[in-house]
Amino acid sequence: MPDIIDNVKVGEYIKRLLKKKGMTQDDLAEALSISKSAVSQNLRGKSSFDIQNLMNIAKLFEITLDDLLNLRSEETSEVITEYEKLVNLGLSSIQKVSAQDLRISEPDLYGKVLVDYIIDQRKLDMMLYLDQAQIELVPDYFHRAPDVYLRLIKYYLEENQKDIMKFIIKYTELHGSFQIDDQTMSFITWGLLDQSSNQDIVKELMNYKSPSKSKFLSFMTSDKEHIPLTRQDYLEVISIFKLKNILNSYLITQNRDDDFVNIMNMFIEQQFYEGIMMYVHHFYSKPISWVKKVSIDCQKAMLAILGTNEFDLVIEFAQLGLYTDMTSIIKEAIKNNQEKIYSHLIAQYHDQIVFKKVAVTCVEVSNTVLLEDISQYLSPDDLNYLLSWTKLDDMKTLIYLLKKGAKVDEKYYNLDTFKKINKLISHLLREGE
Repeated sequence: MPDIIDNVKVGEYIKRLLKKKGMTQDDLAEALSISKSAVSQNLRGKSSFDIQNLMNIAKLFEITLDDLLNLRSEETSEVITEYEKLVNLGLSSIQKVSAQDLRISEPDLYGKVLVDYIIDQRKLDMMLYLDQAQIELVPDYFHRAPDVYLRLIKYYLEENQKDIMKFIIKYTELHGSFQIDDQTMSFITWGLLDQSSNQDIVKELMNYKSPSKSKFLSFMTSDKEHIPLTRQDYLEVISIFKLKNILNSYLITQNRDDDFVNIMNMFIEQQFYEGIMMYVHHFYSKPISWVKKVSIDCQKAMLAILGTNEFDLVIEFAQLGLYTDMTSIIKEAIKNNQEKIYSHLIAQYHDQIVFKKVAVTCVEVSNTVLLEDISQYLSPDDLNYLLSWTKLDDMKTLIYLLKKGAKVDEKYYNLDTFKKINKLISHLLREGE
């Protein structure tokens, strides 16, 4: 997925807003209760403000979060429509007409319905009145209907209103799912849903099931039943936006650990390492059986984690026993030159390691320092075996093994044996040894 927000442009826009309001970056840092260096980094686009800070910035400058992220300035329309006039007058303007007679769902010349203006002007009392009266807000056939319901969802969340499931389901019916195509809107909406106070909404959403139909009716009708999101959809949005509270709700409501490798890869791709920690601690805080390890393919997941070079994450997987072959993990770490990782694993799990195989990898990458460190675990026959693995031009490793007592053994004779000996003789003569 591409970047959803241009951090550099947003940072420049916030700088202009600061200048307009006569504020400094230090003032902004104080207002947000974050460090001056964090503000500086964010304003330069090196990193980004989190969703809560973006909301606070928008409130500080008395603009909407949409305007902030889309870099919009104040706009005025040439014509004020009847809908806008109604909203300007306030709740009393629509209370004069009985709810049954209100006609507010058809778009005006700007392609907006009354609800759009209510949201624009933040007239919550008007919105709640219309909601409670169960008045049609926008016709289903209108091409902007999904967008209107999505705006309502975001608006209700911004106003700490919890009764949004009906809007989510309506959006799902019209759009086919609760996937949000607009990346900025998706970022804002999911960021709001990730607040701890909204987890009851999230759990209700995750537990939602379409009203059941009989097999006969399902056969007779072409109507398609929709669920807001699949398990895969939830995991994708959780990993992309790093939604810790929603991940916790997901773990509680779903409580399934299948497709372990896929989930690890998804979280690794988005560098959601904290989410990985949460996931594995939820399911694997206690030791699991060998059969379970094989069934979830934890060895493959561990190797993927190793590829992140995140020391704490690799060590956590090791401590939780989420692997089946420590030797191959260490071999891969040696190939990747991850000294801190392989040194720790060797020290902590030496009783689970086949050192002969580890030594072969050391020979392959010419790591004589590690080879010396593990030499206490190698037999004379192992040294003879390693001699056959040395590269033709790797005189350093060849000489090291010979000094350790390795001998050319007919058991490990290969086509390069005489070439190595001849190379060694030439090298020694050339060096005068």
